[in-house]
Amino acid sequence: MKHLILTLAILLFIQNTNAQEIKRIQAIQNDSLYIDLTNSLFAPIEIQFTVLDSTKSFVKCNPYGLLKVGDTLKRALVIPLEKVEDTGKVNFRTYLDYNITFGVPNETYDTDFKYELPFQKGKRYKVIQSFGGKFSHNKSHSKYAIDFGLPIGDTITAARRGKVYFVKEDSKEHCRTIKCIDMANKIYIIHDDGTMAHYVHLDFEGALVEVGDTVEANQPIGISGMTGFTTIPHLHFVLYKARSVSIPFTFKGIKHKKLKQGKYYRNN
Repeated sequence: MKHLILTLAILLFIQNTNAQEIKRIQAIQNDSLYIDLTNSLFAPIEIQFTVLDSTKSFVKCNPYGLLKVGDTLKRALVIPLEKVEDTGKVNFRTYLDYNITFGVPNETYDTDFKYELPFQKGKRYKVIQSFGGKFSHNKSHSKYAIDFGLPIGDTITAARRGKVYFVKEDSKEHCRTIKCIDMANKIYIIHDDGTMAHYVHLDFEGALVEVGDTVEANQPIGISGMTGFTTIPHLHFVLYKARSVSIPFTFKGIKHKKLKQGKYYRNN
């Protein structure tokens, strides 16, 4: 998933640590710079490194890591000091290609779980785009997404109990093309079975929760907006397993997995 990988790539470069960063630990030994990576996020991550052809003669790396919360990938990158201009500003892209995603591959999840509709009780909204929608729900990362027509300012609620592991709420921008995909405000929540729910297109400063919070089903978590890649205000809700693969799900009180585009659904 392009925007998810980009988000983590940016985090990988950050030196100061907080709840939304992959912590870098650097040490100098035997005329080389050693960099370890610690997962200080609230969800597991999978890291895959490939040394560039231009640097493989002198760079060493630990090519794979599956890091649960708090785990460390030792010797993620080892560079001779003579090849480092500034040890305080080491850009991994100078030496490696990498792919970083959330989740544990091959982990089983509860396929029978029934989710709550992601908006307040008593409210009803139209489905603007459903599973397999032609406009933007036609890739592996979006095939099983649902777009609900929440107006700007309406309340988004958690579809299932879980822990918040990522929040972005600093954007005011949107546009009709994919170039704005990373401008979307969003909340990511991981559940007990390892599945991950994404709530996307929130308003500026529209998060009502913080990273590390445990939320309950039906709890208000955010305010709907119009940020990122979108043509109209709506809530984009999608469920993932590892490697940014969207998976089907069902809502309580609704018989069919696929909600019908253009139909209104009420959270009773």
